[in-house]
Amino acid sequence: MTLLQRIEARLVERLPVRIQARLLAAHVASKAIVRSAFWLILFVLAAKLIAAGKEMAVAYRYGTSAMVEGYLFVFNLLSSPVSLLFSVMSAVLIPHLVTQQREDPDRVLRWQRQVTAWVWLVAIVLGSAAALGLPRLLEAGWLGLDGAARSAALSVLPWLAGIVTCGIIAGWHACQLMSRQQLGNTFLEAMPALGVLIAVLAWPTTGGSAPLLWGTLLGFVLQVLLLIGVAKVAGAPIDPSWPPGRPFQRTMMSNASWLVAGQFIMGVAGVVDQVLLAHMSTGNLATYGYANRVMALVLTLSATVVGRAVLPVLANETDAALRLRLTRLWARRLFWLGAAGAAVLIAMAEPVVAALFERGSFTAADTEKTTYLLRLMALQWPLYLVGTIWAQWLLASAHVLTGLWWAALAGTASKIVTSFLLIGCLGWDAEAICVGLVAATLGYWIALRASMRALHREHKHER
Repeated sequence: MTLLQRIEARLVERLPVRIQARLLAAHVASKAIVRSAFWLILFVLAAKLIAAGKEMAVAYRYGTSAMVEGYLFVFNLLSSPVSLLFSVMSAVLIPHLVTQQREDPDRVLRWQRQVTAWVWLVAIVLGSAAALGLPRLLEAGWLGLDGAARSAALSVLPWLAGIVTCGIIAGWHACQLMSRQQLGNTFLEAMPALGVLIAVLAWPTTGGSAPLLWGTLLGFVLQVLLLIGVAKVAGAPIDPSWPPGRPFQRTMMSNASWLVAGQFIMGVAGVVDQVLLAHMSTGNLATYGYANRVMALVLTLSATVVGRAVLPVLANETDAALRLRLTRLWARRLFWLGAAGAAVLIAMAEPVVAALFERGSFTAADTEKTTYLLRLMALQWPLYLVGTIWAQWLLASAHVLTGLWWAALAGTASKIVTSFLLIGCLGWDAEAICVGLVAATLGYWIALRASMRALHREHKHER
């Protein structure tokens, strides 16, 4: 029995007898979801605490200086596409890994070595392109920075481009671990933040941007090395196969394209929101931003835990009818869990906002406005969780992922239309954007359910 299993056994022994009985009587797949969700919550919270410590240390040392603005601009510019690639790899590759590890273990080992080779090639090419191309864009002024912030960005960019290479490699090995329901990769995502935290605390105050640069790089390298080590211990192949061959099927490439298209559409909705807010009276953009930070933290944590706990379990279920029943069961449970969470957030919104932001120039009036917006945003939580788990069902069922694209399109259209109607007809300000978020979640869920019903009918007809 492993250390984690011993801890789980001790925790179960301390639960009330009735809850113990329900856990013991649950289906093995439900037990796996509960177990994964429990550890994921702990790992995510630990990672968030490290990230919060890093933010506090950086703010204490650098404040809002041009140096930290340049660093953050480059870091966000480089990490955003890496995050997109990781989400696509997770959605497309994990179900395939889970299925093939069950059906053809020898073949999937060879396949993983081929994928490893392609991941290294793509990571090195994109990292090199960022190191060579982005400085020229910055110097030309096309990316918007100027003055001291641009100088700071140029000083870190060639080296910091290494996070693209490290991030892509780390994402692949994280997929290998998640397909085996090994969850430590979630905590290891905090290594870049830990590297910055240690560097900022230990480096002399005359170090300039060096603590940020080298702390970030060392953190990403440490993350990659630890992931490779853990993957090797878990039995996943880590060495690339040369020549790499052609491991990616046409369906995989098609699904990756649909996912990227969906992400792009949802990104457009965010840009529209910012444009609308920028045309409103002063204060709307800022208060929306503060409320959205709190809500984004809640939704990101929820999506991370639900997605990573559910997808490998559903993909490993060979009985399609049972997979559908499990999804419906957990969709109901997560709806009520999300409703309870939304109720708590609505009740606690004002003290939470006051504790986080109300100091200095952030007044009690700002707290009241931000609280109102946060309460409106909280209404999306129940259906957000339901949509997340149904998306995992679609990913685990090996269908073509056009349904996710249509869901993204429906959600974006619902959001934009709702926002424009509330602004144009009722004269609402930032609250229109918040209600638009709720409409987007509803539209996404309705379109996803329609796609799933069509697939289910098609599957029954084929049988």
